[in-house]
Amino acid sequence: MATEFKINEFEFGDAAGGGFWLVEHFRNHLQYNAVLAKRTPPVLLPVFPIMPVEGGKIGRRSWLDSHADWHNLLRPLANATGVDLSTVDLDNENQFTQWMAAHRAEHAFLDQAFGVA
Repeated sequence: MATEFKINEFEFGDAAGGGFWLVEHFRNHLQYNAVLAKRTPPVLLPVFPIMPVEGGKIGRRSWLDSHADWHNLLRPLANATGVDLSTVDLDNENQFTQWMAAHRAEHAFLDQAFGVA
């Protein structure tokens, strides 16, 4: 199964690109859940609220925490390790860029591990 996740990064400050990324990124996480649910026995993971990001620092914090929780459940199922994806200041361009690179690399690994690449 090929991944539908085509946009794996966007530029700092690009609101339109970020919105498109959020949708495709959420769908990629749903793909992982679907692959795991087909295992015998099925592995059923919750669906975290990571498509929308509520405004302000509280909304972004909630998104980062939910997103990191999903990755923390996926990693052992893919024999993967990763950085804490919840610790980033998305308003800091350097941190955003480093986070995006680490996140992109982890998704590339997960795509391979779950056969959606």
